[in-house]
Amino acid sequence: MIQDYFTELSQQLAPTGLNWENVRRAYAGRAYHNLTHLDEMIGHLPQHAAPQDPVVFGVALVYHDIVHKPTRSDNEERSARSAERDLRQDTSISAERIDRCRQLILSTKQHLPSPADDGDEALLIDLDLAVLARAPDSYDQYATAVRREFWMLPYFVFRNGRTRVLTALLDRPAIYHTAFGRDHYEAPARENLWRELRNL
Repeated sequence: MIQDYFTELSQQLAPTGLNWENVRRAYAGRAYHNLTHLDEMIGHLPQHAAPQDPVVFGVALVYHDIVHKPTRSDNEERSARSAERDLRQDTSISAERIDRCRQLILSTKQHLPSPADDGDEALLIDLDLAVLARAPDSYDQYATAVRREFWMLPYFVFRNGRTRVLTALLDRPAIYHTAFGRDHYEAPARENLWRELRNL
């Protein structure tokens, strides 16, 4: 699914640095932040209103986790730089659109859209967090995969960090930013987050 999506994106751009093998290698070997995660996001996309700039949005979706080192805090910044570098090779893409791609990726860091969002940041964030609304058994598989990605941390360190993440999401008035997300993801996501928090 993601490879077909990437191919369609590439066909709408002049020859650029976008290369499927680079993407595939970057996402390989991860327990959760992998190509299956991108497939899941794309699977939810048709249920939402279309993005304002589908091409730039698509590049941001593909690149948003292209750099993911569990112990680093600058993964989104590095992923955004990777997207910028590859898009700059296409002279038909304006600097404004490249900057928009950068902002889309950065919005996934705190999962909060910027004040200037035209709706695409909210959409990307909600797709990224749609995993939280899985059926309980499937959500548990996701939580297990996240722990595997942080295998290098002692459990008590992981538990403290994970507790902060879950609590921060639960403390928000709404986890999701699109109408569809609030209507369809919010309630099951909160149930899953509370259950994981209780079981940590």
